[in-house]
Amino acid sequence: MTVKKKFDIDYWLNKDKPTKEPQQNKIANTSIKSYTEAPALNDVEIIIKRLEETHTDITANYSDWRDIGFALAEEFGESGRSYFHSVSRFYSEYSYAVCDKQFDKCLKATGHGVTIKTFFHLAQQAGISLVTIPPRNTIDKPNKPNSNIKSEYTEEANEVTFNTPQIPSEVYRQLPEILKESTDMFKDAIEKDVLLIGILSVISGCLPNIEGIYFDEPVSAHLYSFITAPAGSGKGKLKWAKYFGMKIHKSVVEQSNRAKEEYEYELENYNNLNKNQRQGTEKPKEPKRKMFYIPANSSSSAFIQALSDNDFKGIIFETEADTLAGTLKQDWGNFSDVLRKAFHHESTNMFRRKDNEHIEVEDPHLAIALSGTPKQVHNMMPDVENGLFSRFLYYAFEDYSDFKNPFVSHQRVNYTEFFEEKGSQIYDLHQILIDQPKPIQFCFTAEQGEVFTEQFNILYKRNRMLLGNDFNANSRRLGLITFRIAMVLRTLRILEDGDYSNPLICNETDFKTAIQIAFTLEKHAIAVFQNLPNNDLKGVKLKFYNALPNAFNRQGYLAVAKELDIKDKTAEKYIGQFKENKLLNHSHNSYQKPES
Repeated sequence: MTVKKKFDIDYWLNKDKPTKEPQQNKIANTSIKSYTEAPALNDVEIIIKRLEETHTDITANYSDWRDIGFALAEEFGESGRSYFHSVSRFYSEYSYAVCDKQFDKCLKATGHGVTIKTFFHLAQQAGISLVTIPPRNTIDKPNKPNSNIKSEYTEEANEVTFNTPQIPSEVYRQLPEILKESTDMFKDAIEKDVLLIGILSVISGCLPNIEGIYFDEPVSAHLYSFITAPAGSGKGKLKWAKYFGMKIHKSVVEQSNRAKEEYEYELENYNNLNKNQRQGTEKPKEPKRKMFYIPANSSSSAFIQALSDNDFKGIIFETEADTLAGTLKQDWGNFSDVLRKAFHHESTNMFRRKDNEHIEVEDPHLAIALSGTPKQVHNMMPDVENGLFSRFLYYAFEDYSDFKNPFVSHQRVNYTEFFEEKGSQIYDLHQILIDQPKPIQFCFTAEQGEVFTEQFNILYKRNRMLLGNDFNANSRRLGLITFRIAMVLRTLRILEDGDYSNPLICNETDFKTAIQIAFTLEKHAIAVFQNLPNNDLKGVKLKFYNALPNAFNRQGYLAVAKELDIKDKTAEKYIGQFKENKLLNHSHNSYQKPES
């Protein structure tokens, strides 16, 4: 029987280097210290760990991904499956089902000639260091896992994974001062992004008497946003965004409490009147209990009542999305319908049988800022059918950072006092706007309107072609969301220049910033969309397009299609659509992806 020769990474790394006399004492000492205090990892696990630490994708080209699968299947057999998932999940369109199916094919394939050397070569090409790996004889190939026991890696692979872009740094340089100063309180890029999206969402609900015309309808700035990441990943910075509306909330609650006290005083006086004295005296009416932040941790009926008492204006701010998801499942009223219609300020009727009470939800203006795990997204919006999914901005991420020193702050200030002061600025702006005799009209310039329409026409056609009709609503509503982001940014400039002229015309800086933010978050929405339950088959064209190399011919794209179980005729149709939508440049039998 022929014994398979094991690939020796140390020999491969050093085969062209002159040999030196071994320093036995030094090696012996360090080996004992290093590999008895901590469990040894095999070479592949060490490289995968480095890929994870640097968030490096080495599978962007389909041929590389395929060969990595061959290499891991050849070296480890079935045990390589979890490694294949670990490496593949950094690809932006990673799908557990597609990846699993690909590894099945790799296990069955023979005669491909690919060895584990290919995996190390691709990692090294991507800038991953292969040095300082423990000697090969200290590492054993991992035992095949017991068929009844799920490996740690398999469990990780089953989790939802995101490989999404961060908001470009140039955006932060162009923000209004209050946003720039606030996001500068944090160094980590993801923390800055989380805070920025949260602040935009909260402030969008703090701008009365600002509106713009979108498709002939008046719209306010109110945004819905959802920050989603695994538990303990850094979503907590969202909490600081709540401070931007807290002074308004406290003011509304204080006024409501004073009205309640006056009512109780007047009611007591009324009750002390005799029957004759009450004639001609109207019984005091109990005032509505108002608040700016509307809690979502109550029944649907209580929520609707709170929204009604607050003149159908306010903000839902929840750092645990399950709170709102639980409310949505209550059996009284169509609460989800209210949220969907509130996004477009549409009125609706509610009837509560228990109290025989009819509530008219008139012209609602609601902002929502949520954070939660991917599972909480699924609990709240398991599919795209009812339309709530397409009304949200999404920021989805995974945290690969190290444990941070909790006793060192990026800025030497009291964070609570800092953000309370920012909340005071927003309160002052809120008071200026609420005192306006009529709504201030926000608008784009004619040129901005043309650019806006052109950009979103391209985005809409591309997404419809790559993702199918289910994502159409997201693409369309992203236009309105972008308009609202620009409205928030321009209105915040009032704090800098004091200009609240009517109409309020968007400047070029805020227009471009809004486009950049929205187009970045569109990629996050796609990632969340593709990870919805029972959504493995969505976006086949997108998977096919992303699997294609930068340059290829007909034979090349048919080979990729075959690996993805796409028929030749279907692949040809897809290629034609890619060309039509300018996603491919074609000359004779040569195809090239355009430079992004």
